[in-house]
Amino acid sequence: QPIIRGQTGNRVSVLQNGIVLTDASNVSPDHGNGVEPLLADRLEIVRGPSTLLYGSGAIGGVVNVIDNRIPETLPGQTDFQLEQNYNSVNDENKTVFRLDSSIGSVGIHLDYFTRENDNVEIDGFAIDEAAVERLEELTAAFIGEEHDEDHEEEEFENTYGFIGNSNGEAEGGTAGFSFVGDQGFFGFSYNTIENDYGLPPGTHSHAHGHGEEEHDEDEHEEGEGEEHGEEEVEFVRLALDQDRYDFKGEYRFQNSWIESIRGTVGISDYEHREIEFFEDGGAEVGTLYSNEGMESRFVLTRTPTGDWSGVYGLQIGDSEFSATGEEAFIAPSDIRNVGLFGVERYSADRFTGELGFRFESADVDPGGRCAYDENVFSVSASGLYDINGNSNLMLSAALSERAPSVEELFSNTSLDTCGRYADDERLVVHAATGLLEIGNPSLDTEKSNNIEFGYRINSGSITGEFSAYYNSINDYIYLDITGEEAEETPIAAYLQQDATFSGFEAELTFTLAQTDSYNSELTLFGDMVSAELDAGGNVPRIPASKFGSEIRYYGDNWSTHLHVTRVNDQEDVGRLELATDGYTLVSVYADYHIAVGDSEVKLFARGDNLLDEQVRNHASFLKLFSPEFGRGVTVGVRYEY
Repeated sequence: QPIIRGQTGNRVSVLQNGIVLTDASNVSPDHGNGVEPLLADRLEIVRGPSTLLYGSGAIGGVVNVIDNRIPETLPGQTDFQLEQNYNSVNDENKTVFRLDSSIGSVGIHLDYFTRENDNVEIDGFAIDEAAVERLEELTAAFIGEEHDEDHEEEEFENTYGFIGNSNGEAEGGTAGFSFVGDQGFFGFSYNTIENDYGLPPGTHSHAHGHGEEEHDEDEHEEGEGEEHGEEEVEFVRLALDQDRYDFKGEYRFQNSWIESIRGTVGISDYEHREIEFFEDGGAEVGTLYSNEGMESRFVLTRTPTGDWSGVYGLQIGDSEFSATGEEAFIAPSDIRNVGLFGVERYSADRFTGELGFRFESADVDPGGRCAYDENVFSVSASGLYDINGNSNLMLSAALSERAPSVEELFSNTSLDTCGRYADDERLVVHAATGLLEIGNPSLDTEKSNNIEFGYRINSGSITGEFSAYYNSINDYIYLDITGEEAEETPIAAYLQQDATFSGFEAELTFTLAQTDSYNSELTLFGDMVSAELDAGGNVPRIPASKFGSEIRYYGDNWSTHLHVTRVNDQEDVGRLELATDGYTLVSVYADYHIAVGDSEVKLFARGDNLLDEQVRNHASFLKLFSPEFGRGVTVGVRYEY
């Protein structure tokens, strides 16, 4: 999951070509995003006033995955790419194919990828058993229970030198075309992705017997009709399937106050099955997540008048989310969002300014008496002043509102009383966190008040930027342990409290040498974020501060990079959270380009985590059970015509 300035989940919007993904990635930390970066042309990070073009909930920012599945222009010639690479850390083999071409005024895009990997290699044990024990003691002390040091039924099978059940495979492809004319284009694409991956032992707890009902026969994946009862689940795998249909078009006007109108519509059919494999060899679908919906975005760009230009638009999202089975702790819900937005830009002499607004209605209807319907409003402004042609100053401010999400509102919530079930037997464990999570249909909207200062320099031999920010969030929504238990499982509730996020980011690049045969550059970088609850205590899972450097040598047909990053200890922890140790990451990269007639062959190699550090990523829910990758070397070849 992407993290921007300490924000993640529902506060960072992940888009594909400008529209929201319809998946289940925000509902649980063990759910992957329904997008494949392998097929992307580029990843775009958006912050500031422009985030209001995409959603009011993007308090942290926007990650936009951009590809060419619907061509907007006709390529000058056919572009064919084929890439094959191998990663030693998990014996991963990956193949990517892509074709961009045209026939007359029709642009054509085809792509396909496949990858397969074994278990991930690490240095040491996968599960930090001592830390798990300390966390259990800490939790038991908080809820007022005596810690059971035996807890044999809760033991997990640890592995040394690799992460158990971390093998996986995936494949997917896209076919798209568009009609391209002098004044615009219109096109269609179809994309499918299948992704099968395992959850490391310990990251997906199990508690048979919670909830109102057991699995029906039609929910069995394998061993259909078998009764596993209280039998231990040996491991869990996720099988993700997504079909997506996209329509996109643009018309550019002539001699009109409207410069262009652009529309995008995405229709998704997403589901993933959490398949439980038992000791007797049988298996069944524990939970089936489904999200079917439509996302659309229409943008009008007006013709500039004087020093002003602007864009305005409408965004509509409508989806049906459901979870059925053992982990179905959220009622099936209809989710609808309608947003109106606009950004005006003023540009004259040395000053550029932006003003943005967004009005959005959020409607979540799980049936019963608990429908949520709220309007949110956001506004932002920024200014950029050019000091001397080589540097500029930036100042921005934003007031943003975010409506609560379906899991924050309706997890383990009675649709009759709009509150927690009176009978704890009806509560369902969220297996990825090991908690009985209780939503709150009465949550208010979050209100973020953000101010940011930035300085950028580009003087030829020195380029860089520095930014500092302060973000005060009223009614910040977070999940907190209540101190209660039900059937020996801790209960957590979604609460609201004011919180403050602050930090800085810096990067500076120096040109070391420029000759006829090579160039060299040195980059220094670092960032830090602090996140505190105003009533006392820290927001959990905030990334540790880091700093590092990169040196690059490159010529006409080759390049090399050496990258060193030091991630510090993180001791500013939440109430029921352990500190994590820092680590140093060292990586190298090199490539060489060989011209073969009208085509090119690129050979490349990359070494990651060369010190073979055991990395416990503090921002991860799974850090005590699943460290990051160990030392690995990737080698590959790309043919491009």
